[in-house]
Parts: sequence; structure tokens; C-alpha cells
Amino acid sequence: MAGATNYRTHRPTGGAAVGAHLVDTLKVAAEKEKVDLRLWNEVKEIVLDKEGNVSGVKVTNKEGKEYTINTKAVIIAAGGFSANQEMVVSYKEDLKGFATTNHNGATGDGIVLGKGIGADLVDMEEIQTHPTVVPEKAVMVTEAVRGNGAILINKDAKRFTNELFTRDVVSKAILEQKDGIAYLFFDEGLRKSLKATEEYFNMGLVTEADSVEELAEKLSIDKNTMVETINKYNKAALDKKDSEFNREDLPRQLNEGKVYAIPVTPAVHHTMGGLKININAEVLNKDAKVIPGLFAAGEVTGGVHGGNRLGGNALADIVTFGRTAGKNAAAFIK
Repeated sequence: MAGATNYRTHRPTGGAAVGAHLVDTLKVAAEKEKVDLRLWNEVKEIVLDKEGNVSGVKVTNKEGKEYTINTKAVIIAAGGFSANQEMVVSYKEDLKGFATTNHNGATGDGIVLGKGIGADLVDMEEIQTHPTVVPEKAVMVTEAVRGNGAILINKDAKRFTNELFTRDVVSKAILEQKDGIAYLFFDEGLRKSLKATEEYFNMGLVTEADSVEELAEKLSIDKNTMVETINKYNKAALDKKDSEFNREDLPRQLNEGKVYAIPVTPAVHHTMGGLKININAEVLNKDAKVIPGLFAAGEVTGGVHGGNRLGGNALADIVTFGRTAGKNAAAFIK
């Protein structure tokens, strides 16, 4: 993955999307344990007792009726704020107008809840863009496509960066191109190597052709330059040396069967900032003291990834700190 020096990312067999697999596994486990899942119930406030300990949450149900759940421990796991444009811009003004790869619910509500009872925040201005998002569709093309060998070309039919630099660097490079757009170029061999690509075909996002020349015509870019660019990359892949952009990982030549292109531009992808926690996943206040009974895990927290998250590390974060928060909240109640 981009920014990594070694192969360190695990994926489902066949290259399918990992998120759905995690959700399926957790759903089965939750049903087995008869967990009380309250969908369409919104937490409005975390309640503290006179000593400042967590004592419950105020909630509205799907009919809009308010009620209180009494509890000694609360874990906030409500994700980041990439889909809250106002909040994003308040911390990073140059992201005004950017689309997001996130679902509509990534609005930072958990951060607001924690802040409302004195939780400290950290790294809020550290907001990551993902470089390969389909313009106006807000569909993210997984980094695995580049990891498996795809390249980026601009509207002049030229490569312009090492495709596996970190996301911030590649995002900046794309924005410097004509219209702030690039094309992700790959072939039939790569398509076969990564099941996740089928999603983009099913959604009608891919321009396909039988030759590089035909693809260039469909994209309205210079075909001679594009042929030269692809040939140059294929020679680099064969020689295992990219003298143009020093890409070290060159897994395949792009010369097998049909050729494809997907238009991409950066979009807000991950918010590295959030609630400040310690290694026990306990939330800290502005005096660096634990708010008793309040835990948090995942993208709602800050300080885990620093200024730029590496691909794959969000899952490492949610699994590690989710488990830590759960175990410590259970111990705290006992």
C-alpha cells in the first residue's frame, strides 16, 4: 500500500472489500450474544453524576421520544467527521468544496458529545484526502488498484508522480494537473488480480477499450503520447526500475488484454483528529485526567495516526482500540 516499504496489508481472499466482511463477522457475534442493538436511536447527551463520573446517556428513539439509559460506562465509536463539510472547513479551510469518500453519517457527532462533557481534542486539523475518488460520484477507488500495479496519467497522457507515495503527496500531485483530474490506467491482468475492481465496472465508472490508442481517443487525449507513456512504464516494470519516478514496487506490466481508465480526483477521506485517549482507550479531559467511565475507539479519537494515516491502519486502529475499550469498560463496570 502507498507509503509502506513492505507488504504489510491483509485482504479477504480474492481481494473483496474488507469492511463488509468485518461487519458480517461482528453482526453474527452480536446476534449470538443477544446484544441489544437500538437502530435509529440517537444519543443526545452523555450524563455525568455529581462526582463527574459517567452515569448514562440521553437518547431519542425513532419516534422522537426522549429517554435515558443508565450505565456506568460509555464507549464512543461514532467515527470521524469527513462528511461534515462545515466542521472540516473550520479546521482546514483549503478543503472547502471537497467531496468525501465517507458515508453521510460521518458528521463528528461523537466528538461533539465528548467535547460537551469536557473531553480534550487532539490533531483536529489533520485531515487526510484520498487521491483516487471519482469526480462528482464520491466513489473511492481502493488504493489496492495502484498497489497491484495501476498507474496515474494526466490529461496530457503522461505519468506525473510515483503512484505509491503517501496519500497527501499523490493528492497534491493530482490537484496540480489540468482540471485537478487524473486517470487511473490498468489492464485486464490487473482486473483479474483484484476482485474489488468489479465494483467499478458494475457502477459504470470505467472507460474500456481494446487498445491504448482506442482508449486515448475515448478519453480525448493524445494517443501517441499515451502509447509512449504506457510503453515506457511497461519497460520499467520489465526492468524492475522506474527511472522516471522511482516507484520501487512494479508488480506487473500493463499489456494484457483490454485496457481501462477511471477518472479520479482527491476527496476528504479520513480525519486523524478527535477525542484524546490514553493507551487504555479512556477519554481524557483538558487537564489530562480520565473522565471516569468514558471510553472511545476508532476514527472518533485523535492522536493515533499523527499527521497522515497509512492505508490499512484504520482497521488496525478500530480493532485494537475497540477491543481495548470493550475489555476496559467491562472491567470498569465490575
